[in-house]
Amino acid sequence: MRISAWMIAAALLCPVLAVHAQDNSPYKVDFTIRDTGDAGGKTGRKYSLLVNHNQKTVFKVGNRVPVVSGGTGGVGGNAQFTYIDVGLNIDCVLAEAGSKFAMHADLDISTAVMPDKSPNAANAPTISQIKLSLDTTVAPGKPTVVASFDDPVTSRKFDVDVTITKM
Repeated sequence: MRISAWMIAAALLCPVLAVHAQDNSPYKVDFTIRDTGDAGGKTGRKYSLLVNHNQKTVFKVGNRVPVVSGGTGGVGGNAQFTYIDVGLNIDCVLAEAGSKFAMHADLDISTAVMPDKSPNAANAPTISQIKLSLDTTVAPGKPTVVASFDDPVTSRKFDVDVTITKM
């Protein structure tokens, strides 16, 4: 059997051509979190990320709260601190699934409530936290409720919408 130079070139270039044939356009992923018990809850808070196909995108907004984790405080003390991220953290991965998108997202919504200033109060803040781990399929261009839950601490109800748009 005779192998031509064209066959060798085609075999070598085939993987390169397949990579270039894939659409590597990013997708805009809008997360809207609504507190339905809030008067302003109709619009909610919107967080937008640009996500590449099959690549993890991380979004963090908030504060780092110091918490004493060892040592002694006071003047000349050697207190050691651990810093806790509070606010909103989103990790998101998208993959095309036919005409829809398979999405994995981890959401961590947390706040720090500082203790009372009374002499008997503990110094450490109380961390209120809601964690969601979502694996779902979303149609492009259409807002989709991917989570709806009641806060176990308060009487508030939250909805999480996702809208995916190709850029």
